[in-house]
Amino acid sequence: MKDIVSSLLHRRLDFLSHEARTDALLPWVISVMMFLSCLAVAASLSVHSGLAQWSEGLESRVSIQVLSADVDENERLSEDALKMLLATPGIRSASIVASQEVLDLVSPWLGDVSNIAGLPLPTLIDVELANAGAVDLSALSIRLSAISDSIKLDNHQAWMRQLLDFATMIKWAAAGIVLLILMSTIAIVIFGCRAGLATHRVSIEIMHQLGAEDSLIAREFDQRYLMHGLKGGVAGLVLALTVLYVSASFVADLGQGMLASVAPSGQVLAALIGLPVVAAVITMLTARITVRRSLLDML
Repeated sequence: MKDIVSSLLHRRLDFLSHEARTDALLPWVISVMMFLSCLAVAASLSVHSGLAQWSEGLESRVSIQVLSADVDENERLSEDALKMLLATPGIRSASIVASQEVLDLVSPWLGDVSNIAGLPLPTLIDVELANAGAVDLSALSIRLSAISDSIKLDNHQAWMRQLLDFATMIKWAAAGIVLLILMSTIAIVIFGCRAGLATHRVSIEIMHQLGAEDSLIAREFDQRYLMHGLKGGVAGLVLALTVLYVSASFVADLGQGMLASVAPSGQVLAALIGLPVVAAVITMLTARITVRRSLLDML
């Protein structure tokens, strides 16, 4: 009897005309929600990964700036600072950055400065530490200042702190967006389930009279909404990945860094691929709870 009832219920619920289905647009809605969720998750993970790589490289490096109005004195101070740095335990290497590299660093803000004579440019010394805590940077800064007040140490800490704060803000913003999308999706599924139950109320009452249990009726909704969630999730994922890879191709020529991390890495891609499955499971569970509660009210 259960097999007969299940067959009748399946045919009644799944072989209706497309126009008669109250949840026909649900996969499209879920695909839009999944598209937005994928973009939010990809942006959060990519920015966090990119900034982590930046900070990892900067934690073991510091820069020394030597700026004196007199060119000869500037060279002498740079050599003195370099000798002291090379003699300091915990410093793996130290080298004076070439003048042309300094010009390349300031040219994006000042334009072509290669032909400007007498332009006072600082001498930069790039220092690599053995590890992040190998040297007491405060003591090192005092020792450099003792040579001359024109020598300044930049350990990038303030700048890195701002970047990490920015990454944290992006992460929480993305989490909030995903949560709102999840709540909206659940609300849409609940509405679709209730509308579907109202549409098939007469058929469900007949199934009850034939001996169909609530679990049997709810299972039909479970399967349908599971497929809705899976189809919508996959469509949204494909669209999001297309947008991400197309965007990555546009920013690939802008250099390495945060923009270069727009293309999903292996870890980000694995997380995104799992989202359609999560969407399908959430959709199915929401439908199951909604249908079972609504069937209890029908009795």
